[in-house]
Amino acid sequence: MFDYGPEAIAGILGSSLDAAFTIDAHGLIVDVNPAATRMFGWQREEFLGANISLIVPSPLKEQHDGFLRAFSPDRGVKHVLGSGQRLDGLRKDGSHFPVEVGISAFERDGRRYFTGFVRDMSERQRSEDCMRYFALHDAESGLLNQRGLAEHCTAPAEGRRRIAVFRLEEFRRFSVAYGERWSIATVQEIAARLGAALAPHETVGRVREDSFALWLGDDAEARVDTLAAILRQPYALDTTQFLLTVTFGLSCPGGGYADLLRTAQWACDRAGATGRGGINAFSDGQQQSTVREFCIESRLREAVRHDRLTLVLQPKCRLADRRIVGAEALVRWDDPQLGPVPPAEFIPLAERLGLVGEITDWVLQRSLAEIAVCPDPAISVAVNFSALDFYHPNFVARLCGTLAQTALAPGRLVIELTESAAVQDVPSVNARLQALRALGVGVSLDDFGTGHTALAYLRHFAVDALKIDIAFVRDLPDNRTAVSVAQAIVALARGLGLETIAEGIETEAQAASLTALGVDIGQGFLFGRPLPPAEFHRLVRQQIETTV
Repeated sequence: MFDYGPEAIAGILGSSLDAAFTIDAHGLIVDVNPAATRMFGWQREEFLGANISLIVPSPLKEQHDGFLRAFSPDRGVKHVLGSGQRLDGLRKDGSHFPVEVGISAFERDGRRYFTGFVRDMSERQRSEDCMRYFALHDAESGLLNQRGLAEHCTAPAEGRRRIAVFRLEEFRRFSVAYGERWSIATVQEIAARLGAALAPHETVGRVREDSFALWLGDDAEARVDTLAAILRQPYALDTTQFLLTVTFGLSCPGGGYADLLRTAQWACDRAGATGRGGINAFSDGQQQSTVREFCIESRLREAVRHDRLTLVLQPKCRLADRRIVGAEALVRWDDPQLGPVPPAEFIPLAERLGLVGEITDWVLQRSLAEIAVCPDPAISVAVNFSALDFYHPNFVARLCGTLAQTALAPGRLVIELTESAAVQDVPSVNARLQALRALGVGVSLDDFGTGHTALAYLRHFAVDALKIDIAFVRDLPDNRTAVSVAQAIVALARGLGLETIAEGIETEAQAASLTALGVDIGQGFLFGRPLPPAEFHRLVRQQIETTV
């Protein structure tokens, strides 16, 4: 091991970038190196004989001598503060700066001394502060990001806090159309408007590309009204002005940050078409429906995976003689935990989860297999297809494959497509309808009268039947408007050479009215509820036996 002499040690300390101090047991400075004078601003003569607390700011200054008195070499303690301690240093001009300190003790000629090495951490601190800033802030807007908002909002606060989440409905579409410059300018304008409008106890952060969260106080509802008006003012880029639809979700009052953010986001995301552009507050009822929805989502995946859905067939009868001529295939789900879950509840969730295609394929395969063994070979089956199914690139190929597997004549299958789905992409719809007609598969336009089908489109659609929506059937025969609508649909269908089907028939009066209007096929509880396939086949068999 090298034995450095006093001259070598002095040379090392003289060239060191770290400040070095030697003090006695009373805390008085007995030696410093040149770096100490550069770092702290005092001359060597000012340091010598002064207490080391000269470079220590309050409150550590008042405690410093106590640290030295607590040092006891008899206990084997070799360091007062140890190595690498982060503290603040005090310059001659009174400014503070971050330092890292290591202090060691030694003895010479029976006297105790301490050597302290002090490193200026200002640059490193600036770098760490910069890194922390970018870790907690959104780069485009300068606002807190989700992590930064979480750290800020977990600090104790007075009153019952609430969070409001707002979404810019057109943000993504405009970003694609006008590019990054538009999106950055827009979020910076939002940050500027909110920065000028928020109270000291309020905070805003950007939690998604097109969504922001506001940390508000007891007066959240009134404040959201005010801030919404500010955010809905036009935005400009160069000479073009833009109006953005701003949808708000407001959390329930009280609770922790995570729960408040979750309920506010839920209220914003589930606003739907009617709540779009409005202020939607989360309620206890929504809390219960949210829990149920999450439960349905998890259970539905399992039900589809393990074949726990059930097929039922609802009879479709010719109104003229009440004979069963077809069936509509419907899916049911009776979960061991949830009980019966209505299709109106789980089908929209299936669409959102990407499961609707699997469910439709299952219904198609099962229904074709059942109709293939139906006692009457003239009976057809109608299967509902969502827009997601119908617009899938492999729609026709999947249909052909299933027909081939069941060896069923294509003419015994009817595809039911909603009117609203049919007009989403008219050229694509026409191409698929023509392909289905070439196969010999029938097509029925469902819920007719409730959508927006233009007559010009309908004239070219390769469909075979129009299905009158239950909303018009329900009010027959007493409501004159319902009668007029049904009459108009029948006249339109006849003019185009199409069959008419009425759904939701529950009374003899409704059936008589529809028969008089010239409707061809009826469906509803009057003729039969959705039945297990075996029960449906039994009804058909009875019909055949009665005829014979």
